Amino acid sequence: MAMPEPEVAAPGDTVVTVRIPAAAERLPTLRALAVATAAAAGFGARESGEVRDALGRVAEALLARTVPGSAVDGTLTGRGGTVLVRLQTVTRAGPIPRTAVGAATPSLTHRAAAFRAPFDGTAGGHPTVVDLCWAGPE
Repeated sequence: MAMPEPEVAAPGDTVVTVRIPAAAERLPTLRALAVATAAAAGFGARESGEVRDALGRVAEALLARTVPGSAVDGTLTGRGGTVLVRLQTVTRAGPIPRTAVGAATPSLTHRAAAFRAPFDGTAGGHPTVVDLCWAGPE
């Protein structure tokens, strides 16, 4: 299975890209960017907090599986009532986190998908992509 292509940003989108070391102490950075992106997408404080918490859970689970010394590349997109997040890293074997996203977003519609490429000896693990999407109430 080929890794998915990222969505193309539209001119009115708010797009934030970040690269952080795959370390738990860097989670506050992702969480803060999630709130800012959700606010840019028109979410209120409650919904922005739900996106922050859900992304934090998924990122924490992903970080637990990353190859030591790797980084997490993130793209957060705010677009008219929708927040899209793509996290990319290199992981060890084991389940890919995607189920935690629904529990923390009771007022939002959500989707999650995860993809893992075959083992890459150069990277020392499996290139992995997690795509998340939250849509506010209509």
